[in-house]
Amino acid sequence: MNKNEFLKRLSGNLSRMSGEERDEIMADFAEYFDCAVKEGKDEETVCARLGDPKKIAKEYYSQKMIEEANSKKTFKSMGRAVAASAGLSLSNFIYAVCVVAAGYIVIAALYIAVCSAGLAAFAALIGSAVCFSAYNPLLVLLGIFLSAALLSLCVIGFIGIMKLAALFRRGNMKFLNMTKRVILGGSDNE
Repeated sequence: MNKNEFLKRLSGNLSRMSGEERDEIMADFAEYFDCAVKEGKDEETVCARLGDPKKIAKEYYSQKMIEEANSKKTFKSMGRAVAASAGLSLSNFIYAVCVVAAGYIVIAALYIAVCSAGLAAFAALIGSAVCFSAYNPLLVLLGIFLSAALLSLCVIGFIGIMKLAALFRRGNMKFLNMTKRVILGGSDNE
């Protein structure tokens, strides 16, 4: 492969980057080729040293998505960063599928469970208050107290799950940032 073929493949694989980003990356690689040729290296050797243009493009896209996830801090931006990172290696793919997907499924199930228990407690609280005059007032007060206690526990549980989700997100971002450092440290194109 020569310089023009390498740059053409790289440009084609950088289609998910903005035009400005793509132009900057392409200029950097063109300059790298020019410097290497001035040092007496042939284009084929430079191409072999740089590696697969498709992999390089994936690394740049992954870096972009990780930076976006660090700055925007939304579920969508993190999901895109995890998906981009998963495309880099088998270990990242396994992490994305097993840890991230399973973790968010568990967190969603906990949210559903706490919300369901909270709604049941709220319904029991309303039911106990409505039945206050019809039944034994002591039992009704006990029902109100227990319903209010369960509702309070559900609110505390909901807050706890929010903290757990934030902790899980921070852990995932640490993994993505570690992946980014590996990409930057492991490439010769910087």
